[in-house]
Amino acid sequence: MSEHEENVSAAADNARPKGEYKMILLLLVICVALFADSLRSEGIFQGQSAGPGSIPQLVGAATLLILAGLAIQFFRQGYREGSFADLMHHLFNRDVVILLITLSIYGFIVETIHFIPATFLFLVATMYLLDPKKLWLKIAVSAGTLAGLYLIFSTLFQVVLP
Repeated sequence: MSEHEENVSAAADNARPKGEYKMILLLLVICVALFADSLRSEGIFQGQSAGPGSIPQLVGAATLLILAGLAIQFFRQGYREGSFADLMHHLFNRDVVILLITLSIYGFIVETIHFIPATFLFLVATMYLLDPKKLWLKIAVSAGTLAGLYLIFSTLFQVVLP
């Protein structure tokens, strides 16, 4: 391996968070379970292209192939796995904790103050906590998103919002 290839490999190693194999393994276990569950419904793998299990089976199979491809790609690039602590540090960094907290609060208040105000507050607060610049833009994006959701679900599909 040339010096340039070693530098590129070291840079890629530093850029990629440690714990990727562990995360792929966790996702693989979840996806295998979901794929196995989708096989209980009639679908593509039972010879019915329009069965209720067709889309879940296709999505499950595609997800498993993507995960396998990622694992192979990491292996070929010489990715070095970090410790479990590295994975936890990556999974529970500041942004993830903010998202989990705001999502939990949203879950508690959505039934009390209803969907539209709770969702508006959730979107504005989450975007602001992640990047406290341009508050008015965040308010406008949140209002636009809610207007779109309201028009699509409440008006077009005539679904009662929570």
